[in-house]
Amino acid sequence: MRLLRQIWITLAVLVGAFAVSWVVYKPDATQRGTWQSDTGAYLLHLTAFTATLYSETRQTCLQQIRFPAHLKLVEWAEGATISAEGDRLELSVDGAFEPLSFTRINDLPAACGPADPETATPRAVFDTMWDAMDAHYAFFDLYGVDWDARRDLAPAPDATMTDADLLDLLMTALDGLDDGHIRIGTPFDVRSPRVWPDWARASPVFDRGALTQIARRTVGADLTLVEQTAIEFTLLANGVGYVLIPVMDINTPFGAQSGPAMALAFEEVATAMADARALILDIRYNPGGSDTIAFGVASHFTDTALPVFTKTSRLGDGQSAPFTAALAPFDDTPLGMEVVILTSELTGSAAEIFTLAMRELPQVTVMGTPTSGAMSDILDIKLPNGWDLGLSNQTYRAMDGSIFEGVGIPPDVMLPVDVDALLAGEDATLRAAFDRLR
Repeated sequence: MRLLRQIWITLAVLVGAFAVSWVVYKPDATQRGTWQSDTGAYLLHLTAFTATLYSETRQTCLQQIRFPAHLKLVEWAEGATISAEGDRLELSVDGAFEPLSFTRINDLPAACGPADPETATPRAVFDTMWDAMDAHYAFFDLYGVDWDARRDLAPAPDATMTDADLLDLLMTALDGLDDGHIRIGTPFDVRSPRVWPDWARASPVFDRGALTQIARRTVGADLTLVEQTAIEFTLLANGVGYVLIPVMDINTPFGAQSGPAMALAFEEVATAMADARALILDIRYNPGGSDTIAFGVASHFTDTALPVFTKTSRLGDGQSAPFTAALAPFDDTPLGMEVVILTSELTGSAAEIFTLAMRELPQVTVMGTPTSGAMSDILDIKLPNGWDLGLSNQTYRAMDGSIFEGVGIPPDVMLPVDVDALLAGEDATLRAAFDRLR
């Protein structure tokens, strides 16, 4: 009985402390209200108790996410921070280099609310998808797609169809946009118009996991797993280190930022490789993840701050002011040995950002085939039936002005994929990289 009483007292103290902290960390008067993003894609509505993000199109204003407006708790749990001054607000999100910028508007539109799968018609879903792509997608010209013509695919206003048929219709409208950052997410499937390269379709067993396993076998040594990540590494007897990076992700500790957390985690690799004479970083089958996590790894290869690329966002018929991303050093003892980065058409998103950054360093050579060519952050739009649309609205440029969207980042040394070797369980590209360093 005494123990139970102590538990209740402890809970009461915790609840009281949380209530007091809410008073301290709730949005203040400068932050509360309704804000519209510069891209026109989002509305952010802040009250003393809730924060709600809406995605907005000409057709809809639909709730994307709602969370308690305890700003310190949100910062600890999700790495998101909010700052406001006058009629401008910035929302910084862990994993992104630049904040989302908003301008204050008078009121939240009356039409804003949650998606309703029960009442959403196929026509409303199609129109919202079409409008979002029309307003924000950056690469219709690159892929030679006449988006205006795709509006003719819209179903009749009173049409009914199954979810599967509706998804097929949306994918038909997106046909030809070979972009891995376009996707339709549903409760039963996630689809993208992205087409895998011919060599990867040569065998039904050529998924990322199977290809990675072939690479492991080819190394011929046990790999050490870095805690909280998917990174594996080994230092071979000939002085060549091998680092496999299957995804740009980390199990971020509560209250930490993912980029610095990855930089700290990768210190284990850097320490093990300090005396290596050369290093292979294998990101051929890495689909991406977080850009700042990619920089957490790359920070171990430079001792000076270095601008590595610029990015802009589509704003109507124009582009936003360029944002320059700079790679900062982890410490003053970087890994300066020769580095070979292995890439393929399955190297995507944040793994391509990693490649963009690393190719600016003098000790780095990129080998393999061009990357997938999908570098933009994903702009997420809610559809009326609760499905999610992701699209590319940003253009990344190398420091020389080159744009690799759609075509991929070219390697310094081209090594076409040897499909016959892969079918036999051998990784010819990896062996060629070892031969180069030998």
